[in-house]
Amino acid sequence: MSNSYKGSYTDFLRALGYRESGGRYNIENSYGYLGKYQMGEMALIDAGYYKGDSTPRKNDWIGEWTGKDGVWSKEDFLNNPQAQENAIREFHRKIWKYIKALDLDRYVGKTIAGIYITESGLVGGAHLVGVRSLAKFLKSNGSEIPRDGFGTPITEYISKFNGYDISEITGSTTLTPEEKKKIQEEFGFQWDIPSTPETPSYDEEPEKDEKKGGGGIFEIIIKLFKAIFSIFSKK
Repeated sequence: MSNSYKGSYTDFLRALGYRESGGRYNIENSYGYLGKYQMGEMALIDAGYYKGDSTPRKNDWIGEWTGKDGVWSKEDFLNNPQAQENAIREFHRKIWKYIKALDLDRYVGKTIAGIYITESGLVGGAHLVGVRSLAKFLKSNGSEIPRDGFGTPITEYISKFNGYDISEITGSTTLTPEEKKKIQEEFGFQWDIPSTPETPSYDEEPEKDEKKGGGGIFEIIIKLFKAIFSIFSKK
């Protein structure tokens, strides 16, 4: 490993786990994200641990588990550190496959919003808000900064987790033209779509955006106050 790296993929995971949960395996947050790496339903579906359910945008865990690594329930997952370590690796492999399929790896080595982009930074950003939101950030050249439900900006994770050697995950990723096309179709991804405030959310895990809540109500209240002010100012 080159001395120019902060550390290995193991070091990357140690830092990520500490940021997500303080390194605790048996924690579940108020939005239903689980374990050391705060993985939701969509992430664990990608990792092969959860089959999914009728409410994929909520972490209510009402569906079935696959039994991978002996995990048959949420409780099994929370009490199985090795399963969590295996799951995060599988999830990051899938994230990198999406990144490659959408050609987002072409941004490695570029500077966006003042941040030098690396492979580990891309994975860190996607871990926070999903690959679609990562694409939105990169495609807008940093003018649009997606945030998770707690208000954490993608730039924080891209910057914080930059500079690790994660070739353990990225180095073995291969895609056939057919696989790449299929992923692009699944994401509905087109580079020629202009990135504007009207562009649909690019979050891979939409439930993370839903954690914010109330944005529409505040906008309505603001418009109402503006209308009242306008009426009285004319008198």
